[in-house]
Amino acid sequence: MRNNITFKTLCLSVALVCLSFTAKAQLTHLEQSIFLNFNLPVAQFSGDVSANSLGDDIPMSRFNAGKNAAAGVGLGYRVSYRFDVGFGEVSPYIHADFQWNRVKSDLRDAYMNAGDGNAPNYFNVPIFVGVNYRYQITDIFTPFGEFGIGPDFFFITKESGNTTNVGAFEMRYQATCNVAWQVGAGCYFGDHVSASFHYSGYGKHAVKYTGGTDIPLALTADEANDTKTQTCSLGLLSIRIGFHF
Repeated sequence: MRNNITFKTLCLSVALVCLSFTAKAQLTHLEQSIFLNFNLPVAQFSGDVSANSLGDDIPMSRFNAGKNAAAGVGLGYRVSYRFDVGFGEVSPYIHADFQWNRVKSDLRDAYMNAGDGNAPNYFNVPIFVGVNYRYQITDIFTPFGEFGIGPDFFFITKESGNTTNVGAFEMRYQATCNVAWQVGAGCYFGDHVSASFHYSGYGKHAVKYTGGTDIPLALTADEANDTKTQTCSLGLLSIRIGFHF
């Protein structure tokens, strides 16, 4: 009789443990997300470019590299793990973006006038580690807020052209990595679609002239302190559409 009671107790304990693991599994969820970003540059990233010593023949040069960015687009990918905490869900995540911005149209026209030249393009590739908090109001509306921090990798493509005053020119740049952060708020619509607004601060990047054709020294090196490095503060305001699965 005692052995029978012990067996029943063991079976009941195993059943309770199984139910506990099942309930816990329902409270957590691995989520992958793909994002489409529409961004607007801020800070020095959007700053207007002033004419250099050669007028409009070379609109950018090292003095203005990293500035005059126009509205752009981007893609993002995220892996997160959702936890139900009883008053909403908390989701730690790893998130990577690929943001593309051209220079503004007036400068692109100036490069075309400079002997069918090429204006530089800007690429930001931030990798964020952060946390998302969401609270479901209805089956359709689930507002959320989030914060992330991590490195941003900034790239500038070469600029080139052929002008009367300078002749053929080509300039290339290398930018440093810097600490970036983002904050955002939005809403999930059901389980698989979201829309949100974000601000991403990419910090101050050092932009170094790395070489090109033989062009005037004034455009490649600072005669006062013999440096080829400039700095530029970058930031983006974004509308983000997310698809979650």
